[in-house]
Amino acid sequence: MERDIDSISFYIKELRNGSHQAFNVLYDIYADQLFSFVFVHTKSRMLSEDIVQDTFLKLWINRKNISTDGSFKSLLYTICKNKIVDVFRTQINKVELDLFIEIYDQNDISENEVYKKMDLDDLSNILKMSKTILSDRELEVFNLSREKGKNIREIAKILCLSEQTIKNILTSSLKKIRLQLSKYFFII
Repeated sequence: MERDIDSISFYIKELRNGSHQAFNVLYDIYADQLFSFVFVHTKSRMLSEDIVQDTFLKLWINRKNISTDGSFKSLLYTICKNKIVDVFRTQINKVELDLFIEIYDQNDISENEVYKKMDLDDLSNILKMSKTILSDRELEVFNLSREKGKNIREIAKILCLSEQTIKNILTSSLKKIRLQLSKYFFII
């Protein structure tokens, strides 16, 4: 086992110096393990492959800053975990997807029927139109919350308002948008 740690340390040092061969060796050692780790969380082969690729890309870009003192495997898993979180944040913060799911759940209709009634592109366009009825402050709070992923506390701090005021504005914004959406879709 000691020899394995020494050989990994050797490849890390070579990687820091820009060795493509060392990079390839480390990729061969860890890529499958990382893929399995990511796949457990994403359940998507394509997304898992992308995250592993992004992990090694980040490793290559930051190769000069890699420490040989810490655990290289832990570093890779940390980068991977952060990439997974970023992907989920991006998916969760997509307002259109949230509203699509909400309409789907409210109407309790099958997937095929949902696609017949609307598609995500239409919803996106209608959402853009719906946001035009919001006041400047409502739009600002809505965008910070739903599109930038900020929580109530962060928005309150950014806008120098109380958390309760932000909650009230966000609630009002969401009601207005849902009302607009209900005009375009048969929301029961």
